[in-house]
Amino acid sequence: MAKQCKFYAVVLPGLEKIAAAELASLSAHDIEIEHGGINFTGTMQLLYRINLRARTITRVLMRLRTFRSMTLEGLAYDLQKVAWHVFFDEHTKLDVQVNCHRSRLNHSDDIIEHSLKTIQQCLPKMGTSDQQKHVQTLHIRIENNRGTLSLDTSGERLDRRGYRLESGKAPIRETIAAATLQWMGWQPEQTLLNPMCGSGTFAIEAALSAQNIIANAKHDFSLLHWASFKEKEYQKTLERCLNMQKEAESNIFASDLNESALKISKSNAQRAVVEQHIHISKLDIHQLSKPEISTTGLLIINPPYGGRIGEEKEIMALWSDLGDIIRQQFLADPAWRTAIICPEQACEKALKLSVKRRLPIAHGGLNVMILEV
Repeated sequence: MAKQCKFYAVVLPGLEKIAAAELASLSAHDIEIEHGGINFTGTMQLLYRINLRARTITRVLMRLRTFRSMTLEGLAYDLQKVAWHVFFDEHTKLDVQVNCHRSRLNHSDDIIEHSLKTIQQCLPKMGTSDQQKHVQTLHIRIENNRGTLSLDTSGERLDRRGYRLESGKAPIRETIAAATLQWMGWQPEQTLLNPMCGSGTFAIEAALSAQNIIANAKHDFSLLHWASFKEKEYQKTLERCLNMQKEAESNIFASDLNESALKISKSNAQRAVVEQHIHISKLDIHQLSKPEISTTGLLIINPPYGGRIGEEKEIMALWSDLGDIIRQQFLADPAWRTAIICPEQACEKALKLSVKRRLPIAHGGLNVMILEV
């Protein structure tokens, strides 16, 4: 039986239940939800699969050890118990990040310095190569006098898929777009309508999901540079994931009035290799109507909000118009559902629509609400 390891998936606050369901679908075990993340167990093959395929999580940490000692000497003792040679070698550049809350051991700079010194003593060859080094990140979290050592397996955030090299104003994160589609239960056979598409993130994430294209095939995961990394095992997992890709018909419509946004959406879709699965067009939101396709459908809108002083009336007028458009074009048809990204209560009031469900999330330093209306 393959060795079971403990992992922790970091997610944006508000997406925990959605991400947990996705992890379960990928065969994670012992799933436990907490604020901002999910604990789970599984094999290294599962770790590969989740980093490659999960669409709603930010990164995956491997749990190395827990500790109770609240002195630097005690921390050193626990650090010495970890088999660092499994992860680090002469090509490793180590970054230590510390998070302390309500604990006796709480001086981050001292913890970082002591940890780096201890690990270097355990593994003298670490970082000695003159060639390019790969950054590995060790997370030390201490809360209520309980500590956890965790190693990042993902590297760059998983929401950075690699296709969105260009973006408009305040683009939605890829993980939020994917999570919204899952929360709304969108299926590839359903029509997706995404006006005011901006960078095209919702449409692109829907197309990737419809074709079962893995989210992070080209991602440079930290785990790929571990000293004990098994290339053959990883390639087998990657090949299985790639073989799951399929050619599926989809009715995904993205539109915007802004020419620059349309150009960006098209470029991003091309990089994601899904441009042939998305109908991108110029459209004023006031001319929005249901496409003449006899399927069930989902309308997703991420309207503009905020703005400079003096623009508030214009923004509220737009939200009021959106409420009228949704009411007249979509609410009367039971085959259609609507989700809208709402930044504040004033915008929701301007819609004048009955809200069926709310999903609060943190996005770009704001507390945003996803509304099903």
